[in-house]
Amino acid sequence: MENLPAVAGADASDVLRKVPMVSVDGNGSLMVRGSGNVKLLIDGKPSEIYAPSVADALRTIRGDQIVKVEVITDPSSRYDAEGTDAVVNIITRKPRQNTTNGNIGGMLGNRSENFMGDIHHQQGALQVHGDAFYQRYRNQNGVVLQRNGESFSLRQQTETRQTGVYFYGGFNLLYSLDSLNTLNAGYRYRRAGSSTTSNSDNYDQINTIPALLFRRTMETPGGSEGGSFTLGFNGRSPDRKTEYALLGLYTPSKNRSDYTLQQYAQNTSSYNETFFSTGNNKDGIIQADLAHTFTAGLKWETGGKLTIKDVRNDNQYQPDAGRSAIFAYNSQISAVYTNMSFGWGKWSFSAGTRYERTGLSTTFKNSAASIPSFSNVIPQALIQLAVDNKTSLKLSYTQKIVRPFVSYLDPTVNTSDSLTLQHGNPNLVPEITKRYQFSYSVNSADLFRDVVLFFNDNRNTIENIRTPLANGRFESTWKNLGKNQRLGLSATVNWKPGLAFVFGGTLTVQYARLASPALAISNGGLMRQLTLNASYKLPAGYSVDFYGYFDANNLSLQGHRAGWKFYNMTLNKKFKNERLNLSLRGEAFFTRHVYIDEVIAAAAYTQRLTTRYQTQNLRLTFSYKIGKREVKAPQVRTVDQ
Repeated sequence: MENLPAVAGADASDVLRKVPMVSVDGNGSLMVRGSGNVKLLIDGKPSEIYAPSVADALRTIRGDQIVKVEVITDPSSRYDAEGTDAVVNIITRKPRQNTTNGNIGGMLGNRSENFMGDIHHQQGALQVHGDAFYQRYRNQNGVVLQRNGESFSLRQQTETRQTGVYFYGGFNLLYSLDSLNTLNAGYRYRRAGSSTTSNSDNYDQINTIPALLFRRTMETPGGSEGGSFTLGFNGRSPDRKTEYALLGLYTPSKNRSDYTLQQYAQNTSSYNETFFSTGNNKDGIIQADLAHTFTAGLKWETGGKLTIKDVRNDNQYQPDAGRSAIFAYNSQISAVYTNMSFGWGKWSFSAGTRYERTGLSTTFKNSAASIPSFSNVIPQALIQLAVDNKTSLKLSYTQKIVRPFVSYLDPTVNTSDSLTLQHGNPNLVPEITKRYQFSYSVNSADLFRDVVLFFNDNRNTIENIRTPLANGRFESTWKNLGKNQRLGLSATVNWKPGLAFVFGGTLTVQYARLASPALAISNGGLMRQLTLNASYKLPAGYSVDFYGYFDANNLSLQGHRAGWKFYNMTLNKKFKNERLNLSLRGEAFFTRHVYIDEVIAAAAYTQRLTTRYQTQNLRLTFSYKIGKREVKAPQVRTVDQ
């Protein structure tokens, strides 16, 4: 990754957009070969240490701090069975012996500003890293909902304004006991706050003429605060054939999500409601890994992991206190795995099994419920043929599971949307996917090509289902429904005809078929996604970068959502001393807003939800390097989640 043109103020998402097979959309969602089931690691550690979401974690890492990006397209049994179609590991720079260096950077834009800094120091056996990131942002979006049935026709128009700030920062210490063993410890703190104001007009379209029924205004403050403590050990045997690692992670956090609702009919207050929600989360991980190389072509890996999640949400409503409830959720996931890999001539083989047992319990309105525990045996197999030193063929099979999010389980009824009763379903069970994949790759100095054919067979698919109620209202909840099968083809090209120009792109096309025998409904069709990126170095330290992300309809059981379109162009200037970089970026400069339609079509009703997102953005960024510019990254193995 170090030969990529530097972009001032770039973050990790900007770098990943240049990596073959990897794409990042306008919201910061990470995908590999069209799949969003991607595990992000940062220096081998889970991204949850850095931020609660992948998008936020990518924002906290400066692009020029990244030395290497590893893309694992066929994860072994060593990795979690939880929805991991691929693993992306970002490796950052480390300081040289007895040096101190760092960076500062910032960004000014019409929708956000940020400032970041980091410092690295190594003295003898001790290595210290610290960093901080602060950002303010603002958005103005809109939503139009049109819902039609045999006896009703309703329209809802909503305008929202959102402002927010967030801060992430922390430090990490790494101490080398000797040339073979290291200890590491770290702490990260994060705090985020937001405030959203929305105005919603609700109409009854009698004889196609809109008649205002009522207007709602909502103030929605929210925030979260938390930290993460890590402690780890990495070592190797004197003959360097055995590697072992231990990792402990503890992440306590608190969050708050409130709203104040006022409803007016004919300019008179007709209904008021307040909602106060406080959440306390405690997550813990203990993991141990062992790898032993018997010969140059034979390697065995084994290990275990315990993950504990404890969530408690206190939801209070006024004036309807009967809807108030405490929802508590606890899960314990115990896992063990073994994996064997070996080579034979041009062939290489890998096979393994991972066993995960999940224990669950919930409490709602002081009523405890013990949800049945479940166990999953997850096999994995990979066969690879090196046709020559540039060309390889791979055939793989694995199973993956996706456990429901806590928000999908919470049965507390939310009526902040006047047309929808929203609640979770504590009886959800995990999705199970069987994944078959065949790939062909050619990697030469100036051209990389990768083509993969895949088939995903998903059962117990978790879908958001809307059921019509009286007067045009909906009930919205989550259910396990039938199956979701996808047959797809993904093709990637990365072309470097010279030192000055780089061009890349990935096209993924898949046919999806969703079906629920219980509801007697099904849906199917093509889904497409295209990413493009290009970089060109100009004289005098200038360079130009382009990135585009375009996808077509995304199918659901009851309908589809229109595709997202995002693009940007950046002009960069690197000064002669290579310490100062400046860049000017335009995002979605031809389209001030993007409109995303979500359509639901059923026998009793139809609904179209059109969301207007503010995407046009102009930003000026800078970065400045302090201290030594040349750094070397030591080979330190850490365990992943």
